[in-house]
Amino acid sequence: EAAGSVLRVQHCGAAVFCRRVPERCPACGRALRPAGLLAAPSRIPSPFRHGHRQPRAFLLRPSAGTFLGEYDGKSDLHVGISNSNGVVYHYNEKGVHRAGTGWEQCLSIPLVQPDMFGLRQQWDELLEKFSVGETWAPHRY
Repeated sequence: EAAGSVLRVQHCGAAVFCRRVPERCPACGRALRPAGLLAAPSRIPSPFRHGHRQPRAFLLRPSAGTFLGEYDGKSDLHVGISNSNGVVYHYNEKGVHRAGTGWEQCLSIPLVQPDMFGLRQQWDELLEKFSVGETWAPHRY
């Protein structure tokens, strides 16, 4: 896992997900005081994964920063697709990039099931061929 666990705090009808319980509720601005067992923070497994350790996956992360750091819920998100070795192919105004770092905290959705042997063997070749197509030229961004 990329980020350990996440805390969930229930307050004013909102569910707040955080690494540390804030002093004030981000939804209503009131102080978060102990309000009984139902409002106590609960630890949930992190949904975030180290994208370079997720072969053949669709990856999602903030365009800048991390979900648990700087992301405000309104900023742009960025997507990528990993090859079998964890290299992430992603696209921006400069074209297609192949990244070995930068995707350490992201959401990951597997794209190839374990029993799809033929596709698993061809994945890297198909991804590379697809990424050099005219569709992904910088001027098309």
